[in-house]
Amino acid sequence: MGITIGCKIELVSLDDIAKNVQNKKVYVSKVYDVLETNLLQIAMPIYDGKMVPLSVGSSYSACFFTDKGLYECNISVSSRYKSGNLFFLEVILLTQLKKVQRREFFRFDCSINSKIRIMTDEEYETGVYDESTSWEDAKIIDISGGGVKLIKQKFIEPNEMIILQFELPIEGKVIPMELVGRILRSIPFQGRTDIYDERIEFINITKEKRDIIVKYIFECQRMMRAKESGLS
Repeated sequence: MGITIGCKIELVSLDDIAKNVQNKKVYVSKVYDVLETNLLQIAMPIYDGKMVPLSVGSSYSACFFTDKGLYECNISVSSRYKSGNLFFLEVILLTQLKKVQRREFFRFDCSINSKIRIMTDEEYETGVYDESTSWEDAKIIDISGGGVKLIKQKFIEPNEMIILQFELPIEGKVIPMELVGRILRSIPFQGRTDIYDERIEFINITKEKRDIIVKYIFECQRMMRAKESGLS
């Protein structure tokens, strides 16, 4: 199966996915026992620091964090009970486990509002930004842990250093991002002369910020796959 005792689990309601709820709750649990091939005993999930007694019959998209990587499937709660001082759920695996590719530089199609501006040499050297400088609106249309592609109105020369600001919704929270990048390419978008397609490479991005982007991509992919499974 690939799932072992102690595996961390993240659960997202299939109903929330089907309804396209903006701030979907991500419940955290772990595997306590593998009862049968498709039946698990898991800890009663936690959300925002509190235990949540999920309803019997409710269905979720589940992501399992194993030693061999990330695996996903849909599950249904078949029972819930207390044993000693611990609370448990028994869950049935409704679909086959699928390995999740969590590559840092996988490009994910998206639509994210952002702001961009050219960075001065002094800002790049000192790391101190001039907050009074004006910004231009842009739309990020794909994103990865290594950079973005966006569309905007004003042309920026390749190799220019820029500052990019945007927000990512993750686990019901909105995380602000401010990153330094370099323009790799700037060409007219789909033959138009008033909009430009620009490819940007992140420069000196921290592991923490890259992990945030990867987590956003992973969460979006998981929800899309759960919705396409036919059980949403």
